[in-house]
Amino acid sequence: MYSNSIRYLVPIIACAAMPVGLALGQDATAQTPVTQKNPVKEYVGSRKCGRCHEQHYHGWKSTLHTKMEQRVIATGYNQTVLGDFSSKDPDLTFTLDEVDMLVGSRFKQRYAKKIGDDYYMLPAQWNVETDEWVPYNPKKDWWAAEKGLYPKEWYKRPNSKLCEGCHTTGFDIQTKKPVEQNIACEACHGPGRLHAKTEEKADIVNPARLSHERGNMICFQCHMRGRPPKGEFETYAWAVGYKPGDDLRKYWAYSKPSGKNQYGLWADGYARKNRVQGNTFIQSKMYHKGVKCYTCHDPHGTRHTAFTVKSADTNSICLSCHGENSQSAVFKNDLSEHTHHKATGSGSKCIECHMPKTGKNAVKWDSRDHSFTFISPLSTIRFGTPNGCNNCHTDKTPEWALKKVTDWTFLK
Repeated sequence: MYSNSIRYLVPIIACAAMPVGLALGQDATAQTPVTQKNPVKEYVGSRKCGRCHEQHYHGWKSTLHTKMEQRVIATGYNQTVLGDFSSKDPDLTFTLDEVDMLVGSRFKQRYAKKIGDDYYMLPAQWNVETDEWVPYNPKKDWWAAEKGLYPKEWYKRPNSKLCEGCHTTGFDIQTKKPVEQNIACEACHGPGRLHAKTEEKADIVNPARLSHERGNMICFQCHMRGRPPKGEFETYAWAVGYKPGDDLRKYWAYSKPSGKNQYGLWADGYARKNRVQGNTFIQSKMYHKGVKCYTCHDPHGTRHTAFTVKSADTNSICLSCHGENSQSAVFKNDLSEHTHHKATGSGSKCIECHMPKTGKNAVKWDSRDHSFTFISPLSTIRFGTPNGCNNCHTDKTPEWALKKVTDWTFLK
């Protein structure tokens, strides 16, 4: 019943990129995007949706999708400013009076100033976990690294081209205004004017009725690093013109594993930065079995972190499919058979081994990988990729961890 299972320890090697290619087909760089049409008249706004879909609307209002962009409120019960503007930190080179809009709140908060008809990110961000100011001066994103594209000065890098497509709903590149700030109903369901008029299900996009490829693309439009294909919108850092239900490949060429460490991905394809959930998930067995992002996450809100449908901290969400007697069970009698740790200990938390923190959002390492495989300590030795073993056993070496796991036995 048992066998040595070094085969489970081989990292996913990126050079193949084969799962990615098979999943989404031809590289998007070879395709021509569709010119964006003025979308404003097609949208109705989330309040209109809430009149009929009250429960979903109020649930969504509790999520961080509604707090990506916020007004500046420095004090009071509804305070939105997280950064300490009384700090003497040399990285803080601007005052709160210069801030016209806040961006983010969970991992970090950035600050935007309006100049003319556009917003620009000021050159420092507040890291929430460490309560500190750090410089914000992107250098390694493709749009910052590519010579001649965007100057290094913060006031020459407009939000309309670099941020707003994912931070708002129905952004119009002509007027540089969105239909609605933040990630609202129509960012995922598409423009709703026709549906509001007819109330017919066929007149609105329901992600649950889409194929898993098209359904996941709705999330991937913002949760998958890449760049636009060559053409009219090639200098934008978001998928201009995409609407839910469309083929994202027409608007976005996603970053793929290359066999070398790159800005968003480790050499073996695991998450090295935030916002690569799609890049890593698309390599997983779960994706290829038809699992969707919203199989595990409910964008209408839950009481759990990252609005998962069940708790990840208690293993409830994972054991719904992989628990005892389930079709995809990973153990027969006790979870420790699979984890080789006490069933109630942190070493038996599914996400710590199969979704370890390998990427940087604000600090190392605070973003979880979404390939759902076991990242071997061998990946750390070869490429520097963090692994779940040493994320917990910080006083041990990757070599120690590799020896431990290669001595384990697993159920066939």
